[in-house]
Amino acid sequence: QMLRLHLPDPPVDSEEENEEEAAEGAAAQSSRSSIPMDAEHVELVKRTMASVKLPTLGIPAWASQISEEQWKDVVQRTLQARQS
Repeated sequence: QMLRLHLPDPPVDSEEENEEEAAEGAAAQSSRSSIPMDAEHVELVKRTMASVKLPTLGIPAWASQISEEQWKDVVQRTLQARQS
């Protein structure tokens, strides 16, 4: 709010959603364990991700006017406020 940014409210949990998330989490963990991630694969992923460029059209104007540290501070305070 300090920078007049609107962050959406967190989703409301329901029992149905929690069951779905648990099933998805189990599936993700199962698939994660089947992917070899030795040092060579980790480096391959890092090199691949380093070359990914996101289109600048999707970046809102305010994002170019705030430092990384300011943004981290806003996110941290918002998360803390939601937890209390």
